[in-house]
Amino acid sequence: MTMTSSRPEKPPPVRDGDLWDALRRQEPEALGELFGRYAAAVHAYAVRHTGSYAYADDAVQATFMTAWRYFARSDPGPLKYETAKPWLLAIARNELRNTTRARRRLTQFLLRQPAPLHHPDHAETVAARVDSEAHLDDVRRALAALPQHERETIELVYWAELSIAEAAAVLGVAEGTVKARLSRARRRLPALLEENR
Repeated sequence: MTMTSSRPEKPPPVRDGDLWDALRRQEPEALGELFGRYAAAVHAYAVRHTGSYAYADDAVQATFMTAWRYFARSDPGPLKYETAKPWLLAIARNELRNTTRARRRLTQFLLRQPAPLHHPDHAETVAARVDSEAHLDDVRRALAALPQHERETIELVYWAELSIAEAAAVLGVAEGTVKARLSRARRRLPALLEENR
């Protein structure tokens, strides 16, 4: 007599390539699944890039909205990598660049405006994030001393946890270039962190 299990077998996990194909068919549930898998990674990358949780929240939303519009405009063909994470981080990188430019323009506009008569006290809301953002500011100042291409490479490999190949794909450079940039940045960062404390 053979015994059979009464427990149903779990279906195999859905691959990113299958979700990508579902997005090509305009199935919004697939975007929701990708969001569930990678929103935290996009958010972490954006927080470290901007030093602000609020800007990072906006970047996550903008990244996934742009991803949906990307499929709505045209069929991009099959997914080129095993995971959609590098593609989403490339979108996030572009969104953060656009946001930085917009913030700069807004800051310039606000600086030209007369000072308000009353400044509200936001101490309670700010206090919850001060320690985290203060530490992040030290790291960001050290990274800012690096050339932009080294800084972006560090952000993608260490903060966004991309592989060398995935970071190379996001940056549009060879894997050897990514390795060389990481090596140079790692040699210089300890001294830069010490200077910025």
